[in-house]
Amino acid sequence: MVGSLEETLLIRGMRYHPIDIENTVMRTHKRICECACFTWTNLLVVVVEYDGLEQHSLDLVPLITSAILEEHYVIVGVLVIVDPGVVPVNSRGEKQRMHLRDGFVSDQLDPIFVAYNM
Repeated sequence: MVGSLEETLLIRGMRYHPIDIENTVMRTHKRICECACFTWTNLLVVVVEYDGLEQHSLDLVPLITSAILEEHYVIVGVLVIVDPGVVPVNSRGEKQRMHLRDGFVSDQLDPIFVAYNM
């Protein structure tokens, strides 16, 4: 586990570092450019930048959800697939997960596909 304590995700009483989950997601498919995760109403939300054909984006859902479940024993609540460049980063190249969460909550991400598993 790596990452700062303030970025830790608390899901069902367990603590997860976003970078661990994001590394798992990045390994699932070669066309995934970037990803970020955060919690929203006690659900794990994963935002994935996909550089492939839109009609193939649905194929990512079982790959990502099963990989996270197998490696981290946590269920993905919402999986959002977006175009490259949506995940905000600061000048040091660090992901700005809270800005991404705000964009998700205010429906500003313009997703290719959203899968809800609630």
